[in-house]
Amino acid sequence: MPLAVYMELDPPGAAGLEPIIAEIERIAPDAATPRRHKVEPHITLGVYDGVDGEPLVEALERFSDGLKPLAVTLSSLGLFPGPASVLFAAPVVSAELLALHRDFHAITASARLACSPYYLPGNWVPHVTLGERLRPDEAGAATTEAMGLWRPLTVELHRICLVRFHPVETLWHRPLPA
Repeated sequence: MPLAVYMELDPPGAAGLEPIIAEIERIAPDAATPRRHKVEPHITLGVYDGVDGEPLVEALERFSDGLKPLAVTLSSLGLFPGPASVLFAAPVVSAELLALHRDFHAITASARLACSPYYLPGNWVPHVTLGERLRPDEAGAATTEAMGLWRPLTVELHRICLVRFHPVETLWHRPLPA
């Protein structure tokens, strides 16, 4: 089962996305959403397949030591189109967000862990998944409804997590001190 490392949104930020997630669930009964996976909305930094979690935990301990919460503004909606589309909230790609991602990969690279190329610096599209596995008709309806509910939102990335998925199982997490 694959592993993922992600940064969770703070509770007020997650609550701000809840109406859109609920609407996606209404439109697409089989869609995967954060609530259906029993996880908080988040921004994924890396996905790993076929690796042992222990070296990743060691790298995360080093990476997160002294790490502070990061404020990001979710400024727009986006869609990864296809037969199983993904509707997401897109953050403003700030220098701080790119530095966080770059530093994360510098530390995990030293542990010689092979990350999915989609999550490597230069390829990464930071996003907060709101719904995935949307059929084309569901993606269109969900996007239309989400646009009516959308308001830009400033959130804090306040906790870093390592999970195994699916089903999602938290292997390690660390709240970031204020």
